[in-house]
Amino acid sequence: MKVASSNEIRLLDKEAVEKYGISHEILMENAGAAVARLILHTASEEDTVAVIAGPGNNGGDGLVCARHLASHGMDVHVYLVADPERLSELVKKNLDRVALANIPVEKVTEKNVEELQDVLPFYDVIVDALFGTGLTRPLEGVYKEAVEAINDSGSLVVSVDIPSGINSDTGEVMGTAVKADFTVTFGLPKIGLLLYPGAEYAGEILVSHISYPRSLIEDDRIKVETNDPLYPPPRQPDTHKGDYGKALFIAGSKRYYGAPMLASRSFLKAGGGYSRLATVSSIVPFLAIRAPEVVYEELEETSSGTISYRNLEKILKLTEASDIVAIGPGIGLDDETARLVLELIPRINKPLIIDGDGLTILARDTTILSTRKYPTVITPHPGEMSRLTGKPIEEIKKSRLKTALEVAQKLGSYVVLKGAHTVIATPEGKAYINLTGNPGMATAGSGDVLVGAIAGMYGIGYGFEEAVRMGVFVHGLAGDLAAESIGMDGLTAVSIMNFLPRAMKELRENFERIYNENSLPVLV
Repeated sequence: MKVASSNEIRLLDKEAVEKYGISHEILMENAGAAVARLILHTASEEDTVAVIAGPGNNGGDGLVCARHLASHGMDVHVYLVADPERLSELVKKNLDRVALANIPVEKVTEKNVEELQDVLPFYDVIVDALFGTGLTRPLEGVYKEAVEAINDSGSLVVSVDIPSGINSDTGEVMGTAVKADFTVTFGLPKIGLLLYPGAEYAGEILVSHISYPRSLIEDDRIKVETNDPLYPPPRQPDTHKGDYGKALFIAGSKRYYGAPMLASRSFLKAGGGYSRLATVSSIVPFLAIRAPEVVYEELEETSSGTISYRNLEKILKLTEASDIVAIGPGIGLDDETARLVLELIPRINKPLIIDGDGLTILARDTTILSTRKYPTVITPHPGEMSRLTGKPIEEIKKSRLKTALEVAQKLGSYVVLKGAHTVIATPEGKAYINLTGNPGMATAGSGDVLVGAIAGMYGIGYGFEEAVRMGVFVHGLAGDLAAESIGMDGLTAVSIMNFLPRAMKELRENFERIYNENSLPVLV
């Protein structure tokens, strides 16, 4: 599903009006009616409802919602946090309709806003219609106090389009924000609903297209989408291991045994056919006990136990017999090894995944990616992205989508910016927001499993971009299945790896269910 920025949704609204003759009044009516439908399905008609309406169109949507709920017999009260004389003509019209329907309206000002703290706990449902996608500065004064009253109420909270106080383009909290149980968003989901911390404030998200024409919902000008799953390529009866990909992992050192094992073995667990691990000879006997299915290519090592530069030609020869190559997990930061990595990256003539220590080394000279003829994906967490870009980690966290897109286009590479709702960006300026995964996956080695999963998806037959997307999706799904089975606490990278086959089985046998469970529901 497409995901819109605030500017894009304004453009779609404009085109709905000017190109398709769907007036702002129709859009507002459909929006408010959609919120009312959710409440009618979620609450009881005997429940009491408070609509907290702000000064803009978001408040107008709330007024429409109030009228629809009242028509079903619900006890509705509107609290208008705005000057009635300064409302737009359309919002005024809906305020007049509310009055004609005998729905009580109370004006909230700085003088009486404290009364909200007293009255809101007595309502079963609160509709947050204060601010929508147009918010550009932190909430303060009467609006801040109204949000705090909503959050302190203990009532069921339904936000209109986006929780008030959340930046619709970044998910940033603008001073304070409503913590909703449900958010009904209109036309298309907003970026800020899917990026943290906004996603945490949104509760369960439902999308109402409010009669947008299909051409607008699927508009190619919108480059961000949810990372919806793609059906796996079939496994034919008459095949052999080479048909499911030959992967080479250049990884590991005397200090790091887990990373190379997890990456190379996860490739097989995800469905890949033939996994080779090029690593220092001293650790091969120990790795072979844990991962006997992997083929080992023993390499000379430096005095510190990392891969020696002397292996350059041997490794390049190994890449020739591979379909995809991964470099970096647990490889260490020895200067000699760094020199090796920086020479290998531009000379590997195969699709390439760069992860872990490989990214820290790449940060010394990212220009080497520009000479690569085959696709590359880098898989940084925010700290590694900080090293690659020179930006502070906090700045990256506040602009994850923007940062991933900028880096992908600058480096001509695919970017997987890891974290809650991982962002995948392409060199062509597209991006996908992944919805699988859980907090238990914040554990050492999880990223190494992701490397193997991406390589595995390429091995079983997805195109490179699709393999990157599906590697992220399957990795998160495996984590979700593991958490469902054993809980999030104590979830380890090995647990995630061991649930990769189950994740693939679910995709093949229950694709529609997995798709629906990991996509945003459309409210009809």
